Amino acid sequence: MIPEDRDSRAARTWKAIGSVRLEKKIIECQNVLETYKTALILHLSRRGSATFRSQYNDPAHVLSSLRNTCYSYPSSQISLFIGQEDLLDKVDKTLLAPSNNSRRPNVAVLLGMGGQGKTALALEFCRRVHSKAHFKSILWVDAASPATVAQSFENLADHLTKRQRPFKDLQACLEFVKGTIETWAAPWLVVFDNFDQPSKIPNIMRYVPNAWNGAVLVTSRHADSGALGTVFEMESMKEDESINLLLHRTHDPPTFQNVEGARPVVKSLGCLPLAIDQAGAYIRSRKISFSVFLDHFRNRRAKILQHTPDLWDYRRKLDDQQDETSVSVFTTWELSFQQVADDEEQRTSMGHFMTLLGFFHNLDIQEDMFKAYHRHSSPAPSWMEMLTTNNEWDSYNYQDAVVRLSQLSLLQHTRGGDHSACPISLHPLIRDWTQYRLQLADRRAYTTEAMSVLRAYITQNEAEVKKWTLQTTREVLAHIDTCVENYTRFCPTQVHAPSEELRDCLIRFGLFYTQYGRYQNGEDLLKRVLAKDIMCFGSNHVKTYETNLYITDVYIGLGRYRDVEELLQEILPRVEELSTTTRGRVFYNLGKASFKQGQYQKALDYYRSALQNQETFLPLGHPELLNTYEAMAQVYRNEGHNDHAIALYSKTLDSYRELHGENHPDIFSTMNNLGNCYRNLAKFDEADNIYQIALRGNEKHLGPDHPNTLNNTVNLAINHMYRYQHKEAEELFAAALAIYETRLGLNHPETLRANMNLASLYLSQGHYEEACTSLHQVLEGRLKKLGVNSDYTLYAIERLLSALWLGGRIGEADDLAIRMLELQKADAESANPHTDAEVAMLKRDSPYTAVEIIFGRTLKLRYANLAWTHNDITDLNRSLALVYLAQNRAQEAENILSRVFEAYHTRCGPRHRLTLTAKQELCDIREKGAIALSSEDECPVGSRHRSCGSFRNPKPPPPYPLLREPLEQNKNLDFIMRLRLTQHNANHI
Repeated sequence: MIPEDRDSRAARTWKAIGSVRLEKKIIECQNVLETYKTALILHLSRRGSATFRSQYNDPAHVLSSLRNTCYSYPSSQISLFIGQEDLLDKVDKTLLAPSNNSRRPNVAVLLGMGGQGKTALALEFCRRVHSKAHFKSILWVDAASPATVAQSFENLADHLTKRQRPFKDLQACLEFVKGTIETWAAPWLVVFDNFDQPSKIPNIMRYVPNAWNGAVLVTSRHADSGALGTVFEMESMKEDESINLLLHRTHDPPTFQNVEGARPVVKSLGCLPLAIDQAGAYIRSRKISFSVFLDHFRNRRAKILQHTPDLWDYRRKLDDQQDETSVSVFTTWELSFQQVADDEEQRTSMGHFMTLLGFFHNLDIQEDMFKAYHRHSSPAPSWMEMLTTNNEWDSYNYQDAVVRLSQLSLLQHTRGGDHSACPISLHPLIRDWTQYRLQLADRRAYTTEAMSVLRAYITQNEAEVKKWTLQTTREVLAHIDTCVENYTRFCPTQVHAPSEELRDCLIRFGLFYTQYGRYQNGEDLLKRVLAKDIMCFGSNHVKTYETNLYITDVYIGLGRYRDVEELLQEILPRVEELSTTTRGRVFYNLGKASFKQGQYQKALDYYRSALQNQETFLPLGHPELLNTYEAMAQVYRNEGHNDHAIALYSKTLDSYRELHGENHPDIFSTMNNLGNCYRNLAKFDEADNIYQIALRGNEKHLGPDHPNTLNNTVNLAINHMYRYQHKEAEELFAAALAIYETRLGLNHPETLRANMNLASLYLSQGHYEEACTSLHQVLEGRLKKLGVNSDYTLYAIERLLSALWLGGRIGEADDLAIRMLELQKADAESANPHTDAEVAMLKRDSPYTAVEIIFGRTLKLRYANLAWTHNDITDLNRSLALVYLAQNRAQEAENILSRVFEAYHTRCGPRHRLTLTAKQELCDIREKGAIALSSEDECPVGSRHRSCGSFRNPKPPPPYPLLREPLEQNKNLDFIMRLRLTQHNANHI
């Protein structure tokens, strides 16, 4: 049956086919002979020893153990496999389970992006089932292209025949391999590796043997391959597994130092196995430490992620090449990117879209961002035509584009959140790859476009920003951070492009930072713009003035009110040259700075000037006008004119309701402010009712984690505290604080404010240790964010000193006060130099002088900013009275407590529990001998003194604890140790 040279073509073909048939018959004969041999062995075993019989007493076992096998998979690749045990178990259970279809084998599909270790996991699975003899044949097929499939089956045929033999075509070779496996009637496994282009191999299952007792394992980056069977999506390695892999690649022992050094490395690589292997090879070849590698990675990331050593586990055939090539993570993603579309124009548009995604933060990229960009662009970029229909945005087209990129495992999309049905996420290294595959000029262009997309999104939603949850705000801030980082790296000298597009973007981002408490970031960004404005336009140009105005927003947030006035006073002489909108904002910010410094009449004058400008171009009831009205109401409230404030808040509420209806966030925000007025009047029941209505509205329309809802929650908790509902107050404070810490971080201004109010609750309950712990955190955060000379920092210092003093830690309080005064003095920009009176106090060298100075400074600031009856002032006066008593200055202590009593009597009425408690304390200071009373002295609080049946506090507060440090020669010690402070500051900004 061997063809000869003289045979015709038909004869040669007939002989070749006959040869294949004959060979198959020979193999069948071999199998029959094997069966005879097995039967003979079985016969002999029955006549042999008991040991031999016990080992081979099952004929089926003998048949299966001696039958032909074929294990053909690249067992030499991937020298170490770590982790993914759960996934291996799931694949094992899927492929070894009884098939539900007798005509179709079980199929498992490993789906994931390039570099996640799909091939490594498939190889590890083959090793394990081989060692356990679950399958008698394992056939590995490289399914990257039709050519690699053909080559794989030729290799399998050679493996089965133990020699090379020619076949007419792929079909003949395929039929031979499949027929051979089918005749063995033993469990088999076929692995299709790198099945990334289903369109090129549309019927991959035709390469599988037609036998029920088999299984198929597929690895793929293309989501369409999931239709073949049960899909298992690859996940990133766990951090500890990634560290083990890196240490193995670098040949470092797993010491504590090495583990901690490797941790930031694997985090920076996104725990991607292939990237970790490349990093390990890079570290080992250069013999550098992990910390040095991180520096290399920051400065030459592309070089590292393209690095492959000469001896490299990861190799494959590219573009139908005959030889294998070492692949990196960048190579694998480039292969996917080449499949993005068949049409050249579509490929260009999809490529632009994918690349642009890489210039945002890698998580939570929303459809509405691109929708807003399309709406604000005139004309829209040409690449966006694929996302539109008749020049109108088409969400279905957008989702089609996202799904296409997701099918190639270049990105992930999930169910929609707040904005979109299709939020997008990318692996951080894929984001890096999209950038580093570009030239520098192209990176600059994409950076500018990404910033324009984000600016359009923020601008379009300007009126809706108040409704955004903290989660949404954090997502936008993350995108801004990424855009600013890209701008710094790729185009720092291009602030003023011909359209000034970048300038507008940077201003918008700086204001957004400021709006959400990122003051330092906002200042840095706006000052970059200012420097370019001065360079391009000069110091006296309108654009420079506008940028200075934006910077004052930052300074107001930082408490730098004098800097605000200094900047805006320079603008005032030329304010008429500014636009009407800008003029109104100048006066508004001046009013805010004056208000914060306690210059209330001046603040009202500025606010009226702002209204005068706003009313020239804004309709009645416009939100900007109403904001100014609310600012004026806040001045009245702090002045103690709560009735005036209530009237103005009520008027503003009516305007909001007329403008928006009953369920707008501005309505609930104004109600929250109105509740604060009633609380200041000690009308806690009325305040509680208003807070509750506002809170229900905020929770329903904004969600529980929105800033307005959380601010409302904190104010309601403060009101509970004043009503002695401590349990309810603590629950609300804790809930708000937990969300603030999670969403905004420990040192955000709102987090610190909530923590400070929680400390006030602890103080009111006599839990001084808990209060000190919270206040230490607040002080540390404000020192870090605002500096030692900020008014807000001074409030935190004063509260912590009071808590330490109340807790009996008087020496610690004095040390802290001295340290803070030294920090303030050392600050070159100190706004708190020692006054003549303070210098005289320091020279006096009496105990606790530093505490007295800080209390005095804070009290001066409080009197400047608040009405004399405000709780913050009465609480601070009580703390100062304690200091005076410790210094044997009882008369001064009595004078201060008299003012405290008068404040409560004026604000709360004669029979309120706070008034009665203050009265009792003032009576005690006289009766206990702190000041000797003569028989003719009249009690300053009236005839209801103890001797006449004085009032008793119906629910006395916790007694003042024993001092932990002796106060020698202090005749007021006994009184100090029993002095009661019932209520502490609870309304800090």
